[in-house]
Amino acid sequence: MQRATRTNLILLGVVAMLGIAAYLQVDREVSRFEPPLGALDPAGIDRVTVSCLQCVPRRFEREDGHWFMREPYALPADDAQLARLLSIAASPVRSRRDAASFDARKIGLDPVLITLDLGAMHFDIGTTDAFNGDRYVRVGNTIAMVPDRFSPFLVAAPASELDRHLLPRGSILASLQIDGIERRDLIEAWNLALASRITAADDTAPASVFANVQLQLGDGTRIDYRLVRDTDAIVALRAEPALSYTLSAEQEPVLLGTAGSDTH
Repeated sequence: MQRATRTNLILLGVVAMLGIAAYLQVDREVSRFEPPLGALDPAGIDRVTVSCLQCVPRRFEREDGHWFMREPYALPADDAQLARLLSIAASPVRSRRDAASFDARKIGLDPVLITLDLGAMHFDIGTTDAFNGDRYVRVGNTIAMVPDRFSPFLVAAPASELDRHLLPRGSILASLQIDGIERRDLIEAWNLALASRITAADDTAPASVFANVQLQLGDGTRIDYRLVRDTDAIVALRAEPALSYTLSAEQEPVLLGTAGSDTH
């Protein structure tokens, strides 16, 4: 028993030492970094624009404390996705050099690979270097070497940055019809419905529509969905704009008012 206890204590000591060593290593790396990429207060930013050579440009505006996508969709945006874009300005910088010391064509800055505008602050973002994987980012006349932990946010599909509710944030649902039948008893369920993901819908006509839903908002806007089943999920296909909202299969009886019956 004493030997086992002694062994456990030794193992705990080794784990603790490894943890301390890892912390010190990270602390040393962070201490070598220069000030962040840009100094801004995220709460004071009300415009965000992302443009790329190989992605769809997106434009966002903040209104009444929430973000809205203006291009390519005119719909409420996911505030968490915009917080990620805003966080890019706080990225640590490994080093900075005068832009004139680089050949812009060789580092993805002529033409510019990606541009990011956070309010009045502009960033030109190029390729990564071959040694540390740092991203070349031009700010004014300076090029910063920035550890690249943000590229996925910049090239995200526009649909993935939309608010995942089936109803626009803050809207009032005045009427709900399913296959032509008024279902006011389901308005609350549709107000709360939340997709796990949103993608752009293709032009292929769905083969297995099992319900047609018409939502009439208080401002006169009409939203049409066609519901189809997928593996362990249902998909709400929005007509305009053409978007696919993937929902858990458990939401089907709640949204259709068929709880307790066989929906398949």
